[in-house]
Amino acid sequence: MTDTNHVGNHKLAFISGGGGAIACEIAIQLDKAGYHLLLSDINLEKMTSIVSKLKRKPELFVCDQTNPNEIQSLIETIKEKYPNIDVLINNAGYTKEGPFITQTDTDIQRQLWINLISPIKLIHGILPLMLKRGKGSIVSIVSVGGIIALADSSIYSAGKFGLRGFLTALYEEVKHTNIKISGIYPSAVDTPMLLHEALNGGTALNWINKVQSPKKVADAVLLGIKRGTLEIYVPYSDGLVSRLVAVFPWLIGTLSPILKWIGERSKRKWLAEKGIQIPTKTNLE
Repeated sequence: MTDTNHVGNHKLAFISGGGGAIACEIAIQLDKAGYHLLLSDINLEKMTSIVSKLKRKPELFVCDQTNPNEIQSLIETIKEKYPNIDVLINNAGYTKEGPFITQTDTDIQRQLWINLISPIKLIHGILPLMLKRGKGSIVSIVSVGGIIALADSSIYSAGKFGLRGFLTALYEEVKHTNIKISGIYPSAVDTPMLLHEALNGGTALNWINKVQSPKKVADAVLLGIKRGTLEIYVPYSDGLVSRLVAVFPWLIGTLSPILKWIGERSKRKWLAEKGIQIPTKTNLE
């Protein structure tokens, strides 16, 4: 058993999906703020690449967030070695683009586990530690996809809609304690996952507005840790539009043709800035 005193007087923050671009920015900012970090990811190599960017060496945990046994093992380790955890950040996310009818059982299970079930299980395991200490912050990166449901992202939307509902209810349950609950709602973020969507049939609606940097999301996470605001939008303007569409969901279908045209044009420009050209219909004809 590791002595919890080895982290000194530093606060403890756990980040799932710890090898990703957004996690890297969050880790850098928390490291500068004096936190000792616990990172988990299915890919050890990706997490290891972040270590050199930090002042303090983080603790790394390999965990498949579609595997309930591995999730529970991670929770038990945190309970045993890091009971004084201050911050839990649910950052891991996954999407498999395409029509619902083409999704396999594995596709469905993977998206629901990573986007909904595993964040809930991690909170269920770690929240009691925070309640016992009388303080703590829980921040989950949800996505505007948890407010607006788009074609070809039905399972992703189901998971993110569910996570938003869960966080809203949990916020009400603990609002009279010193536990802060925040959900972060970014639109498209410049990550490898977005690039994969761009090159593999992801909806052009992701590119209607300016693609956000991972740092902007990390800034929102730190704001959530500090203030405990239930919903933080990145950018704020997207929150206004998305909530309007949530009230009138038929708007997306009505405006879809022109929105897709705008998004497709923006997507091509975004890819071109990365040195990637994709053929237009004219080129294919």
